[in-house]
Amino acid sequence: MRFVLGNLVKNRGDMLIISVAAALMLIGILFIYSSSGPFCKFMDPPKPTWYFLIKQLFWALIAISLMFFMYRLDYEFMIKISPALIVMSIITLAIIFPLSGAQIKRWITIGGLSVQPSEFFKIALVAFFARIAGKNERRDGHKGYIPALILGLPGTLLVLLEPDLGTTALLLAVTAILLYLSGFKKRHLLILPAIGVAAAIIMVFGIGYEKDRIDSYTTTLKDPFHKEANYQTRQSLVSFGSGGAIGKGLANGGQKHLFLPERHTDFILSAAAEEGGFLLVVTIFSLFGLFGYTAYKIAFNAVNIEGAMLVCGVSILILSQASINIGVALGLLPVTGMTLPFISYGGSSLIACSIGVGMIASVARRSRSPRKYFKRSRA
Repeated sequence: MRFVLGNLVKNRGDMLIISVAAALMLIGILFIYSSSGPFCKFMDPPKPTWYFLIKQLFWALIAISLMFFMYRLDYEFMIKISPALIVMSIITLAIIFPLSGAQIKRWITIGGLSVQPSEFFKIALVAFFARIAGKNERRDGHKGYIPALILGLPGTLLVLLEPDLGTTALLLAVTAILLYLSGFKKRHLLILPAIGVAAAIIMVFGIGYEKDRIDSYTTTLKDPFHKEANYQTRQSLVSFGSGGAIGKGLANGGQKHLFLPERHTDFILSAAAEEGGFLLVVTIFSLFGLFGYTAYKIAFNAVNIEGAMLVCGVSILILSQASINIGVALGLLPVTGMTLPFISYGGSSLIACSIGVGMIASVARRSRSPRKYFKRSRA
């Protein structure tokens, strides 16, 4: 089995990783429709039960189109223009603050559609790190990474000020992993988690941001069904428990009837677990596992360091975000508001992840080209 899968990844890794992303997307579309239907009639004004389904299909069409566009486009072009992408991402992150009147400033609304710039900043940052890795490959030391850290700092600070601690922590973690893969010494990398912990302490205990969530999380760890435990976590665990081995069947879940909050976004895994059961959850986990294995093999066979770092960065972003969402749904982490890649409702996350998958597939396509031997012989 391992031999067959290894050959499949080696020969058609591009199509395999696209197929995995498409499978996760299809699961998401099914359960967005199933879980959001009862909520639609309570909106102001009431919406038809297929309201979120149509919007997600619209985003999915754009996402798939961009995925294949990035697949056919040489990934080195995206790496080449990554500085411009970083600057554009920082500008859009800054624009949020004067345009948004809300207390939490994470979205820009254009023609009734909301866009979350931080999702695209993450992809741009990874592409820029891949560019710096290529330039630094034949140099001594790691001074070449200083521009990446300096250019990535304003965007990360803007994400923190939105405020969005979850995405900030994810950005710092991915940055640390990419620097570690680039050969940085562990003691030099300790500054990143130190900055993250300091920022979290200031935000939570100094400013008071989400302190109530931390308090309810600690209570939930002791007793998930305590009256002061986090309501979202409690209902999420009820959804998982009531699903059993094979679930109640599509559209037959009861928790989605206004008991489970954010049933089609942050807690869609919980809604899916109730209707699809343990079997569906294992399937989703297996697909993410296959995604990670395929990305690892593609990175290993990449024709250059830029491609390898790009694949590592994008796959770590997607898998880390999935792990955080799953941890929240299972009550292992405090509620962060982070979506489940490809499955949760929302256009920004779906499109950004699809662009990332397209770039990974582009790296895989290049690794099958005869040009790889020429490139490797020059290295």
